[in-house]
Amino acid sequence: MNGPVTETQWYIARDGKQHGPLTDIEMRTFVAHSYLRPGDLIWRPGMAEWLPAPQVFPGVFPAPQQPEPAPAVQHVPSQSLQTNAPIESDFDNGEAEEFAPPPSTLRRLITAATVITVIGCGSFALAIYREPLMNLVTGSEPGTVKAPATPVAEAPPPPEPQPEAAPKLTEQLPAEQLPQADGTTGVVTADGVPAGTETQTAALPAPDVPAGPPSIVGSKIDERLQKIPVWVLLKSEYPDWYVNNIATAEKMVADKRPQSEIATHLTQGLVTLRRQNAEKALLASSDKLRKVASAFLDNLKALQTQSVSACYGFISKGETSPAVVQMMQTPETATTFNAHVNAVFDAISEGTKTPTKHDVAIKTDYDTLIKELAKIGWKEDDLKTFSNPRLLSKQPPEQVCKMVLDWFVAHLAVKDKAVQDRLLYETLKPVVTG
Repeated sequence: MNGPVTETQWYIARDGKQHGPLTDIEMRTFVAHSYLRPGDLIWRPGMAEWLPAPQVFPGVFPAPQQPEPAPAVQHVPSQSLQTNAPIESDFDNGEAEEFAPPPSTLRRLITAATVITVIGCGSFALAIYREPLMNLVTGSEPGTVKAPATPVAEAPPPPEPQPEAAPKLTEQLPAEQLPQADGTTGVVTADGVPAGTETQTAALPAPDVPAGPPSIVGSKIDERLQKIPVWVLLKSEYPDWYVNNIATAEKMVADKRPQSEIATHLTQGLVTLRRQNAEKALLASSDKLRKVASAFLDNLKALQTQSVSACYGFISKGETSPAVVQMMQTPETATTFNAHVNAVFDAISEGTKTPTKHDVAIKTDYDTLIKELAKIGWKEDDLKTFSNPRLLSKQPPEQVCKMVLDWFVAHLAVKDKAVQDRLLYETLKPVVTG
């Protein structure tokens, strides 16, 4: 059994202004998308002072470019030629049970459980799991599939008499602490432009104490949403989040903002809340995870019936896709989407109260999955395409939709519940964290 993990709070200083707090997940998103600048300063509880971003996250900023050497003829070992040689398969002999891709292909297929992080901001999830993915693809640990190394927050420091606040940046920062974009040292402005020999100072206040939540008494939006089970759950489990989001939506109505903007605000709020609690969803029981997979599949099927672009948009953009935003303008009619969101937050609720530890999938589990995929017409080329993000990105939208649908259909068709549980635990990670 695993208990809840305390979230680290991060702060960023830029242009003399302080931003934050950010959770671990949000900070990783910031880093993965290269939003940090060399002149940014970083602080979190436990740090004695603000530090330059390159010092806190070494390796994020590119080193000075060196002239590229003339290309050399590279010797390819005979073993590599054998590994990449065409592989004959008896997949088409009509007996799906005998289909067994070679280890290199199987390892690539195994990574597909995480590679489908194209679902809902997949580039971030892929950045998080890059190292374990590379280990699997290169075969550093053949025969066993380990769960991606999800970053674990540091143990919280011993309690102190007073809450720790971010130190004020009133001291002058030496020029060498602020690397420039070209790799030299010196003070830089917010856009990376050298500022001569002057030093940069910034007086930053400690994080503000949030005021009490606004009132939504009499809110028409609240009245509409409370007729939908998932929004009843959200208001009960996350009252402060709910009130703040509905109050903001009501202000947008008063300001005569377009309905599409209000719907986008509500869906983006769902995304943020889901990501903040993603790890708790994965600690829910196997039965809850099975319901998440089924609800996700039903929603994807409904979107595919609506249009290929609606299906593909949800796969690539998640809840903020145009089709979902349009549905959220009349949330009472978004039946399958509401059921999907409800299943996710129901799992979060259970995982928070009674966390369950799950076993990771192993090679024989994926052998079983391959057989199920073979039954619905997948061939070896399909496995290679789905497990390779570059190849998958070149497929037409209708093919991507079909393959993601097939992937979940095959998971839910596995008869051995223990095997299915391990597979779903792996494949649902991008669905709830992306």
